[in-house]
Amino acid sequence: MKMGDWEVRVLSGGTFRLDGGSMFGTVPKVVWDKLCPADAENQILMDTNCLLLRGHGHTVLVDTGNGDKETDAFMARFKFEGRGILDANLAKEGVRPEDIDLVILTHLHFDHAGGSTRLNEAGEPVPSFPKARYVLQARDLENARTASIRERASYLPKNWEPLQAAGLLDLVHGAKEILPGLSVRPVPGHTPGLQAVVLEGGGRKLVYLADLIPTSHHIQPAWVMGYDIDVVTCLEERMKLLDEAAGTDTILIFEHDPTVPAGTVSRDPKGKYVVTPVELRVKA
Repeated sequence: MKMGDWEVRVLSGGTFRLDGGSMFGTVPKVVWDKLCPADAENQILMDTNCLLLRGHGHTVLVDTGNGDKETDAFMARFKFEGRGILDANLAKEGVRPEDIDLVILTHLHFDHAGGSTRLNEAGEPVPSFPKARYVLQARDLENARTASIRERASYLPKNWEPLQAAGLLDLVHGAKEILPGLSVRPVPGHTPGLQAVVLEGGGRKLVYLADLIPTSHHIQPAWVMGYDIDVVTCLEERMKLLDEAAGTDTILIFEHDPTVPAGTVSRDPKGKYVVTPVELRVKA
């Protein structure tokens, strides 16, 4: 899809599974299980929908999925689809890891930043995209370094320490335009330093929501996750963004939705939010 001078695609970094109850918080299982059926271990299918942007002489990747460097046991715990999926999808678009010159990370949880580093021949984590700058909210790096017991298992230092060591991390403080038409916007709640990515071009707008609204089912504001650190702030940020997007042609990217990775949002006659899918995805 073209948005002004930008070419936009959604690339899967591979599916995995998370606990359904944690993903839907206080929503009863009898409700969410009809939308996202759980397996025998109460896990539901999730995707890692990354965003590939090409324009203004740049090749940009937004989030990097789980990556390929975890142990077989770790992968089995979360039922990872496999290894090399993001690289394969990039290759389908004619993009090599060394072609990417900018990576924007919404936050450093492993299912969003795990692909930012990979293992070299010596088994050491190194930057996956060695010619790229990595843009991150300074608040999220601070949170990762001092993570509470609730988040510690999601923040893995091997996903960002090699980027720091290589001098590739660009820390921002709040909203900022990164390239023409491409900006970041703080949307705290899930984590204090979570950022959304906003693209504007050709008279249209796209918002990469990350874990503010992880799937199209979470478009109902009160359907917050057990993983959200500050539920009230998360709900407020959702409402603010939905009020801006509802009834417009703004495209929302649902990072963890395996069936509807992108769509516009409107309200039905009863005031309930409804998503209309938009096809932006390519698969290996």
